[in-house]
Amino acid sequence: MSFKARHRRPLTLPSPPWGEGFRARALGVLLAVPLALALCAQADAEPTVSLLPLPFAVEEFRAPASYFARTLTTSPALPEKLPADRAVVAVWGAGGGAALYLEEGELRQVRWPAGEEPPLREAPRNAVPGTRMQSEGPLTVFLSAPRGDYRHGVFGRVDDAGRLIISEKQPLAGVSTDVRAVPTKTGIVEAGADAVFEDLEPRLADLDRDGTPEILVVKSYLAKGSALAVVGRRDGVWAIVAETPPAGEPHRWLAPAAVGDFSGDGKLAIALVRTPHVQGVLQLWGFEGGKLSLRHEAAGYANHVFGASTIDNAAAVDLDGDGRPELVIPTQDRKSLAVLSLRNGIRELRRIGLPAPAGRGLAALGAGKDAHIIAALEDGRVVVIRP
Repeated sequence: MSFKARHRRPLTLPSPPWGEGFRARALGVLLAVPLALALCAQADAEPTVSLLPLPFAVEEFRAPASYFARTLTTSPALPEKLPADRAVVAVWGAGGGAALYLEEGELRQVRWPAGEEPPLREAPRNAVPGTRMQSEGPLTVFLSAPRGDYRHGVFGRVDDAGRLIISEKQPLAGVSTDVRAVPTKTGIVEAGADAVFEDLEPRLADLDRDGTPEILVVKSYLAKGSALAVVGRRDGVWAIVAETPPAGEPHRWLAPAAVGDFSGDGKLAIALVRTPHVQGVLQLWGFEGGKLSLRHEAAGYANHVFGASTIDNAAAVDLDGDGRPELVIPTQDRKSLAVLSLRNGIRELRRIGLPAPAGRGLAALGAGKDAHIIAALEDGRVVVIRP
């Protein structure tokens, strides 16, 4: 927003008999005008989009909630230690890797050399190759039992899974000074003969706020396409407790986007995109009383590229500092990022143009005025957006 004065001559205030009180009030008004205009300009200011200097093209991207990014701070393989209390975005490719984090509102990075493997494993040996585990507290979950009877290829050559494995650490009995292995209890959830788990990484979120996370995983029926399954522990047994309706035909997939308290009512909701490669319908689902309910939906968004291994392509982040996260997600053509309010429906607040299509990863560090949106583009470059 700009302001151009019509008169170049200086403005003069009336002199007495108008009185000094009038002059003071008029001066206050005149001083308030530039301040108001400056605030308007700040509110309407365009986001800054800048390229992050990296000596390699990004092929892999992990958001802060991923197992890889959360445990990277403890890896001894990094040449420089990361701060233990920081959220991290990890990116890497054939030319090396980098861990990105904020320090006093500024983006920092710690790199690892080219030609080396990522500094930690993402799944146990009995997981489906190419998939990733997730953990929280005593729980570790991962996908197992490769299946080849669906063959959609949404993640390239990564197989689908027939089982979800839940490993739960148990408390040690008694007190001892001896070194003892921590006992674990294993739960298994089968996809069933008519379906597979078509996902790369299960997600953990305590949807019912009972202290034990639920597990979110994409379940694809061989004849009916994909649904989002919620796995919960009921009476000590892990099982699928709720599902969204399947897409309706084979090889129609959905991509989980984010989980957050988007309405500010203390209840978590699930944002996902049905058929991101076809229609790109963003949906918001609530979970109450053990059941999923569709709250809102809107077409025009895509958080996955067919055949790609990137599943971190949307971010829930509080940009305006009101305590409720907005959703940042690529538009369906991936040429822009959309900033959405999900408070009462789905409302697009703005679009941010990109120098190349998105698709290799999207995450956020910080919040409010310190928010940094990190987006890895289709051509391997990374942009940093200050909205």
